[in-house]
Amino acid sequence: MKQFILTVLTCFTVLLVQAQGGATQQTDKNPLGLVEEEDVAIYPNPSNGVFTISVSNLHATQVELTILNVIGNEIYRETLSNNEPKLSKTINLDRHAKGLYYVKLEADNYSAVRRVVIK
Repeated sequence: MKQFILTVLTCFTVLLVQAQGGATQQTDKNPLGLVEEEDVAIYPNPSNGVFTISVSNLHATQVELTILNVIGNEIYRETLSNNEPKLSKTINLDRHAKGLYYVKLEADNYSAVRRVVIK
């Protein structure tokens, strides 16, 4: 019984190490280049409907910007082209309802999602 438990724990340890190694490799393949939470800034947040999305350390030349409401309906979409490592875009949602929205940035099958609150 001790040997069985030891074998199971060893298997879980090996799987955990492999999973952590896979996560590190996936970060290296991140075409957006967004590693840190601070690489995407949304300000002011909360806002009155007009806010700026600022992305630093950007590696992709084309980024799909999508804004979704809390139930997942797409309310805004734009393809942004950029040749510099920093991107900034001002969005105006003052005609939309107050509440929580999700800002989604996508490039080459990778996405980053951040929240913005409209008061």
